[in-house]
Amino acid sequence: MGFHLNAFVGAIHKLAPSAPSVRSRARRLHMASQNSPDSFGAIFDKQTATASPIEGADAVKVVSSDQVPEHTDQTTPYGNDNPGAPSVASSPASPSHDANPPLSPLAELSPVDSSRSDSDENEDTYDMQYDTVRNLRVKGWSPEESRWTTKYHKHSLSALHIDIVSWNVDFMAPDTAGRVACILDHLRKAVLTDEPQATVILLQELDEASFAKILENSWVRKYFAVTPPTTRRWQASYGLATLVSRPAWIANAQMLQFSHTTMGRAALLVDVSLYPPSDWPNGPNHVIRIANTHLESLPMGERARPLQLQAIADMLRAPGVFAGVVGGDMNMIGPADQRIHIAAGLRDAGSDGPESLTWGFQPPSRFPPGRLDRIFYTPSPDFIVKPVKVIGRGLKTKRGQWASDHHGLLTRICLRHDDDDPELDY
Repeated sequence: MGFHLNAFVGAIHKLAPSAPSVRSRARRLHMASQNSPDSFGAIFDKQTATASPIEGADAVKVVSSDQVPEHTDQTTPYGNDNPGAPSVASSPASPSHDANPPLSPLAELSPVDSSRSDSDENEDTYDMQYDTVRNLRVKGWSPEESRWTTKYHKHSLSALHIDIVSWNVDFMAPDTAGRVACILDHLRKAVLTDEPQATVILLQELDEASFAKILENSWVRKYFAVTPPTTRRWQASYGLATLVSRPAWIANAQMLQFSHTTMGRAALLVDVSLYPPSDWPNGPNHVIRIANTHLESLPMGERARPLQLQAIADMLRAPGVFAGVVGGDMNMIGPADQRIHIAAGLRDAGSDGPESLTWGFQPPSRFPPGRLDRIFYTPSPDFIVKPVKVIGRGLKTKRGQWASDHHGLLTRICLRHDDDDPELDY
């Protein structure tokens, strides 16, 4: 996100509305910046700033179901999603994070049951070393019923390869709905196709308006399923969504809610299937787990980022998962951040260099450009992750507004194949 002063202070107020410590810190930053502009800049100076302790983690609330109070009006353009009485519990803070925590029952594969009623929203919550893992619904648009539902049409075959797009779409700039519509239109016309094959789109920093715009989009309705189906799982005023095209068969969807966060950060995980080209369509499929995340922001989040990425990496290596990929805004802004994926046992699908920078240009910032957005994966001799391409440079809406302050990323995953096979080029 851009680091203009007023926007930054406003963002801090939004990041964790349930954590008074974060709001108090935002007020202190605002007062300090009024007294001295240099004091604000010092927050981002890695030579003088020290990482803040991970405070407020116990203020992140975990809801055990998707239900909301009966008197709450949840009418939206995409339908009422079953109001009811909530059950709320606090997720305890943890003084340390086990590098190899025991996997929760949800880490085991459990296929999405598309035959379930949409009104059955009582989903179990599992504690995963103080992080919380829960099942999520995946919904597709039903033209017959004119609504988003778990009973949508799916392809019955696994894919030979899957394209992955990751994009932080920026919740702070004006017209979030118009900008996300511009991004989707760019993906349809310039990156993917009008009829996309197996594709997973990882979006970060959606707000209510941009999320609703996604669900209203005719291209998304025709070709994609979406998780989460509503914004109730978000722990802040903005969050994540993952779009999976219908040719990519989904076995399971989950959310990992971090305990080590003051900003309500999380990861979405979907399990999709790949066939080896030589065995398709009758051979065994391979489950690939794809995670979408937005790690803790700013120098004050330096201690949380490796813990959050480690928790994701542990789930990418769960029993029954052949290989895993995680994409998103990793906020790798300082020297200590540059090896967090290595510590988590992951490899970087991109490379360093000016052509790989994804933030700091739209608009130009007084802070140096950075490769904040990354795609990491679990190394395996039979799993191929194509080199990442940066997409969306210079993308603007028809009104001349930057579509996002971030560029997007594109890669393709597949199982071991002949590199000369043109079908697997992208």
